[in-house]
Amino acid sequence: MRGTILFGIDVESASQDTLAFVEHAGALFRELNVPATWFVTGGTLEKYPDVFRKVDGEGLIDLQGHTYSHLLLKTVLMQLPDGITAHGSVGWHMVPGASPQQIDEDLARCQKVFRNALGREATALTTPWAYYRGLGDRPDLLEIVHTHGFRALRSFGRNERDCQPVPLEWQPFFYKPQGFPDVLECLIHDYQDDFYWEMFAPEQDGKNYADHLRKVADRVAAENLTWSLCSHDHHWADRESRESKLTWMRGLLEHALELRLRFLTISGYYEEMRNRGTQ
Repeated sequence: MRGTILFGIDVESASQDTLAFVEHAGALFRELNVPATWFVTGGTLEKYPDVFRKVDGEGLIDLQGHTYSHLLLKTVLMQLPDGITAHGSVGWHMVPGASPQQIDEDLARCQKVFRNALGREATALTTPWAYYRGLGDRPDLLEIVHTHGFRALRSFGRNERDCQPVPLEWQPFFYKPQGFPDVLECLIHDYQDDFYWEMFAPEQDGKNYADHLRKVADRVAAENLTWSLCSHDHHWADRESRESKLTWMRGLLEHALELRLRFLTISGYYEEMRNRGTQ
């Protein structure tokens, strides 16, 4: 074994970007026969049930949850490094999280849409924006997530400044100390997408995002790591932006395959980790 990539994409736009993403990214994954996980908001799935029902039936893409309305489960408080502007802010940037009641209602609505559209519930959840420590410091939220049937999470996607990158040294783990030994945190490593790399990466980090990703893949192979990689369905309807995204995606996928890295869906990875008895 030479390392594992969990390629998870947040599908949340509920727009022409979503449809373009499904068409073009779906074709790329099928061409290279690479499994991936698409974390779909309930609102997006509700708008295009037939589109995602077809994707789900093909079996290559694992469709999972991303809340119903892209609701934040925790507050994000970004302490921005000097010289960095993020979301129009300098110094600090805060995005408030929802209340436990709002979260409970939103996740219930998300699962209802999954049942109506796909005939099943989601078992994995990416939390919007993601947070430092994931839900490790909020066992009350873990209980809500667990009650709604989610067992694999991508909620740990920020470093100690609530910024990025997230070190690869922080590998997936079960929430055993919090009392949920069957809930696996898969994290989101490195940068959450090309736009966050452009926002946070120092100039010497690489000539471009594709170069950077290939370097990460090389390390994953050399150290036999799990890399939880994230992207989004943003700006896929625009041809120039779409071609840029397809270029770095293809470059990464082909390079990773040459390295003999394996790609797993989050569901497949969860089953593997559970069977190892690593809880």
